[in-house]
Formats: sequence, C-alpha cells, structure tokens
Amino acid sequence: MIKMAIILLLGLMLRIYGVNWDQGFHLHPDERMLIMVADRIQFFKNLNPDFFNYGSLPIYLIKGISQLIDLIFKTNLSNYQGMLITGRALSIIFDLVTTCLIYKIGQLLFKKIKIALLSSLIYTVAFFPIQNSHFFVVDIFLNTFVTGLIYMLLDYLKYPSTKKTVILGIIFAAMMATKFTAIIFLPIILLVIILKSINSWKKITIHSLVFGFCILVFYFLFMPYAFIENTRFISDIKAQLAMNSNPYIFPYTLQYVGTIPYLYYLKNIFLWGLGPIISVLSIIGLWLMPKRKNILFFIFYLFYFLIIGRSAVKFMRYMIPLYPMFALLAGYGLYQLHKHYKLLSYVLITGLLLWTFIFLNIYLVPHTRIAATDWIIKNIPKGSTLAVEHWDDRIPLYGGENYNFEELTLYDQPDDENKWQILNKKLQKSDYIIIASNRLYVPLQRLSGCKKFKSCYPKTAEYYQKLFNNQLPFKKVAEFSVYPKLEIAWPSKLQRSGRNWKLEIRDDVADESFTVYDHPKIMIFKNINAY
Repeated sequence: MIKMAIILLLGLMLRIYGVNWDQGFHLHPDERMLIMVADRIQFFKNLNPDFFNYGSLPIYLIKGISQLIDLIFKTNLSNYQGMLITGRALSIIFDLVTTCLIYKIGQLLFKKIKIALLSSLIYTVAFFPIQNSHFFVVDIFLNTFVTGLIYMLLDYLKYPSTKKTVILGIIFAAMMATKFTAIIFLPIILLVIILKSINSWKKITIHSLVFGFCILVFYFLFMPYAFIENTRFISDIKAQLAMNSNPYIFPYTLQYVGTIPYLYYLKNIFLWGLGPIISVLSIIGLWLMPKRKNILFFIFYLFYFLIIGRSAVKFMRYMIPLYPMFALLAGYGLYQLHKHYKLLSYVLITGLLLWTFIFLNIYLVPHTRIAATDWIIKNIPKGSTLAVEHWDDRIPLYGGENYNFEELTLYDQPDDENKWQILNKKLQKSDYIIIASNRLYVPLQRLSGCKKFKSCYPKTAEYYQKLFNNQLPFKKVAEFSVYPKLEIAWPSKLQRSGRNWKLEIRDDVADESFTVYDHPKIMIFKNINAY
C-alpha cells in the first residue's frame, strides 16, 4: 500500500503541476462550454442544462460540489471563474481514481502486485492522461467509469451476485450520463450476465431486470432532463452522431477529412499520447499476455476500438478509455522484461519518466496566447487594425478594446473570387494578421484539391503558401511556440560555444487537439505597406 500511495502522490504532483496553465482565461473550448452550462444551473432552483452534446452528470458534479464548498467554507466557487478551479480539481481526482482501478484490475488479471503497481505507475506518467487532467472535460470522467466497468465485469465473472449487478447498472448509468457513446458497452454487459448464468434462466432474468432497473433509476437521477426534454435531447444526440460520421459538417472537424480510420488514432497514441517507450512495452505485453485467460479484457477494449476507431472525426481524447488497457499491457510487458533483462527494464523506466518531464515543459512557461497578448499590447500601436481568423480564439485576450478587428472568414464556401475579393479588402485594411493556432492553416492547405474533396480551398491554400513564403505584403514579426523539451545547462567550463544541451520534440504534426489548447503556435504578420 505504501508503494501505491507513492504512485498516487506522484500522479497528483504531475497533474497539479501547471494546472493553471491558461491563468484563468478558459482557453479550452469544451471546458469553457461545460462551465458556461454549469453556470446557469442552480441547485435546487434550476437543473435544466439546456445542453445535451455531453451528459449532465459532470455538469451537476461541478456545480453541486462548488455550491457545497461555498456553503460550508463561505467561498465563491460556484460561478464561471470559480468552477474552473473546481472542474480541474475534479478531473485530477477522477484520474487518480482511474489509477487505483488500474491497480485493482492488475491484481485481478495477473495475481501479482508488482504487475499491478507497474501498470499504475505507467498510467500515472503517461502524458496524455496528465494533459487531459489539466482540463475539465467529460472524457476523463468517462475514462474512470469505463475502467470501473471493466473491473466490475471481471469481478462479476469470478463471483456473480445481485449486488454486483446493481453496481454495474449504476456505473453504466453514470457512463451514459457522461457521454452517450457509452451505450456501445451495453451488449458486452448483457453478454457477461447471460454467459455467467447460462444454465439458469431465472438468474439471467433477475440479474437483467435488476441491471435494467438500476440503469433507468440512476440515469434519471444523473440526467433527468434527457427524459423531461427528450425532443431536445434526441436532437442534440443526432447532431453529435452526424458529426462523427461526416467531418465536413463543422469547420473544426475538417482536419479529419481523408484521415485513415484506426491508423490515425494508433499513430497519435504511439507518438504523442503514450510515447514510443510505453507503446512498445504495451505491444510486448500484448504479445506475451495469455489471451484465453483474459478474453473478456481483450474483447471489451477491442470492441470499443473497432466501434469508435472507425469514426470520421478522430479527436485524440476519444481514445482515452483505451489508455488503462495500454498501461496494463505495458505493465505486464515491463514485468516480463524485468525478469530477464533487469538493466534494460530500469533504462526503460528512466526513459519513460524523462519523456513525461520533457512534455511537462509546456507548463513551465506562460501560455503562448498570453505571451502573444503581452507582445501585442507592448508592440502594436493602439488603434491598429488586426486581421483575425474566425473559429479560433481571438488574440489579444485582453486589451482588445484598443484595436480594430477584421475577421477573416476563411472557412467560407465556395472558395472563389467573390470570397477573396472580400477577404483581400479586409487584408488591405489590416495592419497585422494574427494566426492564433494551426486550426485553420493546416487543414485548409491540405484541402486544396476540388476533385478529391467535397469542400475544397484552393485559393485559401494559395493564400497561406504565399503568406508563409513572404510573397504577400506581410512580414512575420513574431512567433510564439512552446515545444516539449529537455535542456541541460552545462557548467561554464564544459560549455562549448556557450551553448547548453537541448532536446526539443516538435509536435506540430500531432493531432490538432494535442497542441491547440495548452501550447498552440502563434504567428503575427505585419503589413509592410502600411508603415
């Protein structure tokens, strides 16, 4: 227990570090939206979120806990700004609970505490769960519930009981009240209940009815307005399902046009979410782990990957429920390596810890949007006209009243002469162009071929190419970027040419959602004809 406590303490420290990464500016759009919805909730006066893109349970949790803290400690957390603190604290707590569940699953699967501890440690230092614990997003909550579900299913297989069926129903209701896509696990749960009681129709009937009753009761408690406002609920769910089947529906999903199902997710997990070391260890664990003894474990996660992995929209966070599985596989792989190659196992543990600290560097310096805002306030004269891109957070974050803005509607279709006559007039009036992230210029340059894509942007792609190649009357005067890096300051006697040693990992090619929230690259271009 002491070793597990140390792992949890390490997990807490890694998740707290840099948790105020945006200095209260609410720079994660999903987090911002959830808190805006929670801000209009008031226990017990108004519980209607009027929003069903995500489930209500995380919204009720953040608002209810904030109000309770205010009531007990006379604080002021149950408002838009205060709930940012509460929400991120909840994300950290839930992810630490996930770590504990991984330990419990490891004990069930492998019957060895060492493997359970190694699996928990690997999840603790995997960067993607750390990064998402810095946000109040529903995927962290869903991950905890999914991990709890697989633990309970494995436990149910050993000793089925009505009590465990009740717990399964409550967990599944919580999952559904967090994110509707959790419904895909329903067939697996029912299959386990049926197979475990295959010789007793009475037991199957009782457990199925108990399970269904618990879902109905607790889903209503966790998300009552899915029943009360069922028309709006169904409409919002349909819109989300449509988005996941068609990347052309929303501008911010155009990045996924042409990406390969399954492979796109695996590439981002391997390179960025887990990193190469944990990924290789999980592959080793998958190769060595007995399949027949753990068939439910494999079916459970494979089913999720096959269903979600084929979606047209592929945000990295959609795969976060798989990270506990990867951690368990990696823990088993590392344990097997340690038995035969102890030195190699220690080198790998050191390497994955270094990998984590390299990526934590993004929280060591001010957020790039804040740094860019400070630069604009200091260097761009008041009254200047700034061209900003739509569908992205506007910079400067503060002091915007001192400037005029021209919005560049670059996503607009058709991408023709008429569109660019309007945009060119806006550019001519602009003293500066502010590109606040890669949200537009990466997908729109790739979608240049009109024969290949339903929505194409040949003229916009040409505009970006000319802008970046200094072929327009705009010169880049500032760039703000933060990359994962490790820098060693040598003692003065050992320095060569006064340089320190530095390893920097350029993650520009990662999925947009991996960089755009907490370390986007920002570029500022000055109109050289205006001065």
